[in-house]
Amino acid sequence: MQSKYASVMLRNQSQTMDKLQAMQQQERTNYKRFDYFSKVSPIDDPGAVDSWCRYKMVEWCYEVVDFIHFSRETVCIAMSFLDRFLSTNSKRSKEVIRSRKEYQLCAMTCLYTAIKIFEPKMIDTALLAQLSRGSYGPEDFKEMEMEILLELNWYLNDPTPSNFLELFLELLPLHKCKMRIDEITLKEHARYQIELAIVDYGIMMHDPSSIAIAALSNSLNSIFTAHGASDEGKQLILTLEMLAQTNLQVPYIRKISFGMERLHNTKMPAIVRRSCLAESQQRTSQEKNGRVRSVSVGGASPTCVSD
Repeated sequence: MQSKYASVMLRNQSQTMDKLQAMQQQERTNYKRFDYFSKVSPIDDPGAVDSWCRYKMVEWCYEVVDFIHFSRETVCIAMSFLDRFLSTNSKRSKEVIRSRKEYQLCAMTCLYTAIKIFEPKMIDTALLAQLSRGSYGPEDFKEMEMEILLELNWYLNDPTPSNFLELFLELLPLHKCKMRIDEITLKEHARYQIELAIVDYGIMMHDPSSIAIAALSNSLNSIFTAHGASDEGKQLILTLEMLAQTNLQVPYIRKISFGMERLHNTKMPAIVRRSCLAESQQRTSQEKNGRVRSVSVGGASPTCVSD
């Protein structure tokens, strides 16, 4: 019986490793992103967007999905759409980078598309127009969506840091630890770091698997050290290095880890920190046809967009 159980475990582990390697190949090819802000000169393009604009869009996206009770993973996917589109160096992407108004339209459209694909209900484009306070009409979002889809070659199943986190947790031998560890607590600790990291342009230019490794490593170290079992935590981190075939001491991984710790210790806006929404906000109204047609998120569009 034990032999049969061990055989099943090995087969499952092998399948998980195959999936991990396939996703790592994807992130290095079809889903690769590049440092597109480095191509923009604030002197030559005074109206161009910057990392602060991106930060404000992430904050706004979190506010929207939290109010509608969608997954924050959808924001990660939306920002991946945005980052990859702006990495294409196409004529349209260059126009978007050089106009804050176009950048807002693009970011809002990426969220709209991510919700349409990965959530049980979709946001109506008329609602997006309302949330933009009349800056755009429904047709603007539809046109921008098609431009994004074509530039991305319809690659829309992004391997995200949270996807990699799930695989790493499947492979880590947590059941062998002397200290009992709640996998859900560990997962949420790492996932929260990923959520904070999404606001950081520099971190999100790295591969999703590297971001997941850094978040999980930080979480293992924090939780095991807090329980006086730092040696066991270090052993798990070594196992993680072996599984990911990555040295956690290389500069770029350490940079991601330190960046996450900095974000965790920084006073972030309440909405980024998952705080409860004010009771005075209106409840979402969802129609039977699966469209969200009414929602209040403070009554304002993102503040980075005025030209």
